[in-house]
Amino acid sequence: MLETLKKIQAIIDKMLVFVIIVLFLLMFGITNLNVIMRYCFNMPITFSVEMGRYCFVSIIFLGAIFTTKEDRHIQVDFFTGLFPEKIRCIIEQFGRVLMAVFFAILTFYTCRMALANVKVVSSAMQIPMAIPYSVMAFGSAGIVLESVVNIIQYQLGYKHKKRGIEEDL
Repeated sequence: MLETLKKIQAIIDKMLVFVIIVLFLLMFGITNLNVIMRYCFNMPITFSVEMGRYCFVSIIFLGAIFTTKEDRHIQVDFFTGLFPEKIRCIIEQFGRVLMAVFFAILTFYTCRMALANVKVVSSAMQIPMAIPYSVMAFGSAGIVLESVVNIIQYQLGYKHKKRGIEEDL
């Protein structure tokens, strides 16, 4: 059972990496093509800024899933570093719980925004606004899932953090 879950997780990870790479190449390509078209031919691509923005936001939300999975998100550990390791672990677990709750709320509201904007189209690309909101909802849901997995793994002792270096047991 555990091996099957790990295989599924590996497949999902590969698909996410592929999508992130495609989005990055699309963002990079359309932005550079727009610069060339604007300054060399005086014919800017009208949808390039909007497409670049949607690609960038998508990359951020999808990439945050990996950051959460590895428990490598930005955190200020100056304050928690003042406490003994046991208390620091409790504070970090509490932070993971807060993060899961925050992104669960964000998932709920971005799903509502996606549903409310199915018929609304973007100004330049004329795509339904539900698409960008759906990516945000998917990314937020992935962060919630990975946060919960991290909480469980740390609680059961599968992972532990020592002096800022995460070690898998």
